[in-house]
Amino acid sequence: MLNFLESFRRAAFVFSLGLLSYGPAQAQQLPSTADARVEALLKQMSTEEKLAQLYNNGFMTTPTNDRLKVPGFVMDDGPHGVRFERASSFPTGMAVASTWDRALAYRLGQAMGEEFWAYGKHQQLGPCLDIVQDPRAGRNAEAGGEDPFLIGQLSGYTIRGIQTTPVIATAKHFMIEGKQSTRHTRNQIFTDRGVMEQFGYNFRMAVQEGGPLSVMSSYNLINGEHAAESPYLMNTVLRQRWGFPFYVVSDWDAVHDSQKAIVAGNDICMGSDDYQKDLPGLVASGKVPMSVIDAAVRNVLRTKIMAGMLDFYPTSSPAQSANTAAHKEVALQGARESIVLLKNTGNILPFSKAAVKHIAVIGPNADQSNLNCFGSSETTPAYAVSLKQGLDTKLGATKVYYAKGCDINSIDTTGFRAATELARQADVVVFAGGLDLTQEGEGYNGGSDRVNNSTTLPGMQQQLIRALARVNPNLVVVLQSGGVVSMHESLPATKGLLYSFYAGQEAGTALADVLFGDYNPAGRMPVTMPTADAQLPEWNDDFTDDFGNGYRWFDEKALTPEFAFGAGLSYTSFQYTNLRTASNSLVAGAPVQVMVDVQNTGKMAGDEVTQLYLTTHNSPVWIPKKELKGFERVALAPGEKKTVTFQLTAEDFYRWNEQQKAYQVNAGRYTVRVGGASDRLPLTQDLTLKSGAPRPDLKVTEVFSLPRFPKAGEQVRFYALVRNLGNAPVTGQKLNLSFSVNNATVASAPGTSVTLQPGQAMLLPATQSTWKAPAVGKLSVQATIDSDKKLKEWLEDNNAYTRQLEVY
Repeated sequence: MLNFLESFRRAAFVFSLGLLSYGPAQAQQLPSTADARVEALLKQMSTEEKLAQLYNNGFMTTPTNDRLKVPGFVMDDGPHGVRFERASSFPTGMAVASTWDRALAYRLGQAMGEEFWAYGKHQQLGPCLDIVQDPRAGRNAEAGGEDPFLIGQLSGYTIRGIQTTPVIATAKHFMIEGKQSTRHTRNQIFTDRGVMEQFGYNFRMAVQEGGPLSVMSSYNLINGEHAAESPYLMNTVLRQRWGFPFYVVSDWDAVHDSQKAIVAGNDICMGSDDYQKDLPGLVASGKVPMSVIDAAVRNVLRTKIMAGMLDFYPTSSPAQSANTAAHKEVALQGARESIVLLKNTGNILPFSKAAVKHIAVIGPNADQSNLNCFGSSETTPAYAVSLKQGLDTKLGATKVYYAKGCDINSIDTTGFRAATELARQADVVVFAGGLDLTQEGEGYNGGSDRVNNSTTLPGMQQQLIRALARVNPNLVVVLQSGGVVSMHESLPATKGLLYSFYAGQEAGTALADVLFGDYNPAGRMPVTMPTADAQLPEWNDDFTDDFGNGYRWFDEKALTPEFAFGAGLSYTSFQYTNLRTASNSLVAGAPVQVMVDVQNTGKMAGDEVTQLYLTTHNSPVWIPKKELKGFERVALAPGEKKTVTFQLTAEDFYRWNEQQKAYQVNAGRYTVRVGGASDRLPLTQDLTLKSGAPRPDLKVTEVFSLPRFPKAGEQVRFYALVRNLGNAPVTGQKLNLSFSVNNATVASAPGTSVTLQPGQAMLLPATQSTWKAPAVGKLSVQATIDSDKKLKEWLEDNNAYTRQLEVY
């Protein structure tokens, strides 16, 4: 099937090259706002033309309206790189999550966007925001870890990076795609509070902070309705409560009932011709009102206009922008930062190049590239470096002994003898195992979750690890996988353990760098590693019958995992001191500034990932023992001390009131916990939040321009994405929205009526002084809400956001 899909992608690439010529044809006088342009196009469209905007006309494409010069979408997988030969394979979602690095997520997103555009794609079907509900789920490699805060933060930056290019980012899969077996028929049960506080939090954060131009609905059912057909998800939560203004695309063949899907708010149906077959008759019979069709078409057209598809587009090509030196560099940095050091007995690592005359690299993953799990995220880069190749390059091939030793998952032990003989002859041994795409993947064409349905390292890998340790105790294990695996029985036999979630084409180089100390590892676990499957909650579809997933479950049941969420070691050491807050008694909703000093007490420069967790006491409803609410990856030279500052806002204390259908902040006692892992939080500080008058807190998170890529001399209108992260609504207040270019105010929206509930966002345009782009070049654009400070809110220093704009 993958070859079949590739043929579609090649055809779509050729088709897309012709589409890009539509831009210059739009040099006509255009209506002033995106919505005005949408309405002008709607008035000119026949019913058939409107419906065609909601159809697909190929595996990865939607129709073009030649008469009105409205291009169709050209999409492609996947979440960690465009699926074309010779394009780059970047670290997977789990590997990015292991970096805990927002800036790196942004750079990776930007590089991916450049490559999607180089191959003529309007839309990247990623990033994947799925929460790892169970480590055995098949598509965990694409996911962002087990914590919604971590996922939302990193995915928001990935989205921003992608959309610095002409490419549309697609936040998927909305929501809760995990188990791949029966993924089209699984009915997952959630409470409204569960969706708003935990299981949908990752999407709200990424949608409101990153501003993706598309969201993809998932396959599964939610409370008895397919996600693509759920008005609760598509309309109530995504659009009304969270303020998402752009278009929703279904996952491929995720629509089962066209009437339900289009009414719910699933704008485009992909992977089947259900909309083509059903919508004309449903409209003609009155079962689907034209108002519903018009609303969907508005979402699609608004997206196309804001994405720049009807205006000038900068050109690109694979030769110009695919697998460039800069992309290889960021792929390597991503791979390095993702590697997690979990065990280092006797400081066996880093190895010394001078002391190691011969190294034995053994195992089923030793000479494999291991880019991804099975399925639609598979990439085919121009090259991919295995661990053996990385060591050959670093040390010279004559110093590297290699034997496969065993398969990923079989009972064959015939390779043990050769492997142990090489291990006996070597100074040090590295066993490379874990999983590969035969063991985990997407639920089609034979792929279905984890083979063996267990987290335990499969086949004879643990037996071989113990055999190697018996002949050479200087043994380090390197595990590669998408979902985490455990090795409880063989862990005592190893002196060192490195975990590398599928890290892309440069994984082998990065691992060699870490093994020999050319890079100090600072990755942290984005998931919990259990000692055994018995520690995990029952793997069912009822999310109201337990205490969530990951560290939340382990905390509630007082279980000690093999390695905790957020865990990871370094070749240096760090000390935490002087945790303090500006005040430990505040009005509920007021910002809480938390500061802590972190010092590198070792002899090697390194990064520490400082993590902040919040505990809520005396809650009337069940709440996790602690929740991640902040993290910073901090670089420290030997002996260097830095103060890490966290700003907790009302949003970090949100609880969803199911009766009032609103976020609120409860008064009471809280504890801030800070340290280097979820089970290593040496410093704590109690807070008391008192009842008091709530306030809103407006934050600008993204700036859009229309046209998206202005040419010199063109009129430009700016838009700001604004969210309310306070604990009081803004209800019809007249606020000033201003835009500046290179610090000079150029446009505004004085007296803009703003209504925003806590946790809601909206897209606001400038209404006065449309700016004319000057000469070609890069400029700084800033949007500021409440620029005259008339609104009484919690914070004023988050009312502005700055981004770069290039004039062509």
